[in-house]
Amino acid sequence: MKNFHLSLGAFLILGMIGCMEEEEEEKRKPVVHPSKSVHHVSWDYAGSGSPEHWAELSEEFIQCAEGHFQSPIDISTMDAVEHPGSVLSFQYHPSPVDVVNNGHTVQAILEESNLLTANQHDYELKQIHFHVPSEHQVDGIVYPMEMHMVHADSFGKLAVVGIFIKEGKENEYLKTFWQTLPEKVEKHVHPEGKCDVSHLLPEEHTVYHYQGSLTTPPCSEGVEWFVMKEPVALSKQQIKQFKELYPQNNRPVQEHHADLIEVVKIIKK
Repeated sequence: MKNFHLSLGAFLILGMIGCMEEEEEEKRKPVVHPSKSVHHVSWDYAGSGSPEHWAELSEEFIQCAEGHFQSPIDISTMDAVEHPGSVLSFQYHPSPVDVVNNGHTVQAILEESNLLTANQHDYELKQIHFHVPSEHQVDGIVYPMEMHMVHADSFGKLAVVGIFIKEGKENEYLKTFWQTLPEKVEKHVHPEGKCDVSHLLPEEHTVYHYQGSLTTPPCSEGVEWFVMKEPVALSKQQIKQFKELYPQNNRPVQEHHADLIEVVKIIKK
């Protein structure tokens, strides 16, 4: 992971001292998947378990309120610093998936190894899930949905590729398991055939990179975010079908320290 931080070091804001240095160090700590105990704490997107109350539900959720590098964010293109060069490599292939309704979203768990390489550092694609409406914004623009492709390295460090979803033509590559979205919580579905996750990516691989957090409890920081600039399309009916299960399951955009974090635009040639 050292090579990755060094390659982006030129874009980080310099001159942070005192407590600012401590906050930056905290942000860089590896993020591991939430512990089992976290999953036993009930949280939601509305009512007493909504995002504004997450930190009150468990001591493990304290960063949801006190973190300084929280996600999602409203990406300001005016503040994005261009970093030319091919730094991302998607080594995806057709894989069987286990689709589950986990009570907060629909999640597709990859049953074979698919890799994301960022500056020669490998992350394995673990699962894909969806939010309505989009969690991230770009210059205040909100999309109907957002897809998160969650990766982890051998130490548990997370890298998430966020892809905006707009209304358009029917998405043939999501159609196979979209037709069998599990309606009941904890229900698993194994669609026939394999899902070629490479086709879930937009054609243009321009991304916005920043270091943030999980967008669900425990809101752990140190997550490498790669938010695709170009959206992919789902049909009106496909979006409606998901919204019938989850009408709204997004965390609002979070304030972040503009003097401590810089959004970097990375181009995949």
